[in-house]
Amino acid sequence: MKLPNPRRMYEKARWLRSDGKPSFKTAIRGREPEIRSLLVTEIPVVSPQTPLIKCAEEMHKARFRAAVVVKAGELSGIITFHDIADYLGGGGRHKIVVERYGSNIYKALSVPVQELMSKNVVYASISDTLSKVLEQMVTYGYGLIPVLDSSKQLVGAVTEGSIVKLYSGRISMKPAGNYMTKNVITADEKSPLVDVLKLMVSTGVRRIPLTSSGRVRGVVTWRSIVDFIGSHKIFEASKSGSISEALDVEAVSLADRDVIVVEPTTPLESLVREMLEKNLDYGLVAEGEILQGIITERDIMYAVLGS
Repeated sequence: MKLPNPRRMYEKARWLRSDGKPSFKTAIRGREPEIRSLLVTEIPVVSPQTPLIKCAEEMHKARFRAAVVVKAGELSGIITFHDIADYLGGGGRHKIVVERYGSNIYKALSVPVQELMSKNVVYASISDTLSKVLEQMVTYGYGLIPVLDSSKQLVGAVTEGSIVKLYSGRISMKPAGNYMTKNVITADEKSPLVDVLKLMVSTGVRRIPLTSSGRVRGVVTWRSIVDFIGSHKIFEASKSGSISEALDVEAVSLADRDVIVVEPTTPLESLVREMLEKNLDYGLVAEGEILQGIITERDIMYAVLGS
């Protein structure tokens, strides 16, 4: 079951017309690229019986926020970072960890992905247009869409990032402050990891800046969580074998410290160039040292296609 995402509900209202189609101008979509030019082919693929820890290892190695689940060559489901965060302590599915596995971290991470994955997968065909993929992304709030060929075999995925990279030459020179999300969801720099997971799950975001008196001390991202699990550092954080001990670590110990921070007047094009160079999918906007907003790949995608 897909997790609720309040921010995506706002985007849905903003970017869809009354007929349910994206409100991006036709000039950008007039000569649409083939989906092949947007494909990310190196994506994690697992089976329904793959243990969660093995799935996290694959996501960690591929630096990808989801894994596609395939059974007998056919698309069976998808498991995302948010599904894992919900299960480990951020949401309602954590009761499985407590009731079935007694909060034992080793047993909990042995659960097969089929118990956590979303089965009703939204996917695209290799012959689909970009506008159709965009419609799926905005309507359902997904940041990536698996793509199948004419034989229903998985060939890759289209992501917000792949769209941004394709259109990076069309990024606006207007101020980054024009495109940032202003109401940034933050946590205190001393917050335990479990509190950050709960925030991520309840709000549907993938990045939580950690602040002190409005100043950013680091950013916990989906990648921070995936790396924590996939690199097995989660086991090192739990000497007792309890998952609650592992999630009681200070979130700042996992946070990105070398983050991109720009002034509101910085051209968006400059920010995107730095994001691509550092392989980051977000940047922060601050005035002085005080956080003003955040810009993600989705914000940039909208800025390009809606310009």
